[in-house]
Amino acid sequence: MEQLSKIVTEYLIRNDVIKEERYYIYQYGFQVGFEVCLNTVISILIAVACKMEVEAIVFFCVFTLLRSYAGGLHLDTYLSCLICSCSSFLIILLLIKYLSVSKSVCGLIITISFICIKALAPVPDVNRPLGEKEERQFEKKLGYSLLAIGLFSIGCYISGYERLLLTVALTSLFMVFIMILGKVKYQISIEKNQ
Repeated sequence: MEQLSKIVTEYLIRNDVIKEERYYIYQYGFQVGFEVCLNTVISILIAVACKMEVEAIVFFCVFTLLRSYAGGLHLDTYLSCLICSCSSFLIILLLIKYLSVSKSVCGLIITISFICIKALAPVPDVNRPLGEKEERQFEKKLGYSLLAIGLFSIGCYISGYERLLLTVALTSLFMVFIMILGKVKYQISIEKNQ
């Protein structure tokens, strides 16, 4: 992705579309954009192959809301991130498809996961330190996200949408897992730098 973003940026500079002094900004922007597009395309293909488009949408809505404000594990390379995220997504979809879990157990998993997420958040990262003000904003937005996901879960519980409820439960549990891994990685990074 880095090479492709360099080619596109250099092409735009040669054709006077962007200025050379903004090379690194555009190159980084294109790289991130290409990486997100590839991840999205692979995720869509996985969801379609599993015939679980609705569950995939719920997964990504819940995951994005939680991940944006709670943090979690950040891997060191794009390729490792792509492989881990797509593998995790596939595993969660397969668990949803083949597991049979009662609504009560799903509700319990969601409740425990929410308590853990609230207790662990926000997960720090050495490459993206948070200030005190930003940390408070993230906590507030995480609270709203948990409330919205909780209300959606209650709606699924009452309506009998057990697969969607299981999707929320497994996604929330997955978030707890990557938050714990993120905290461990952060602690190891801090100890290495001392």
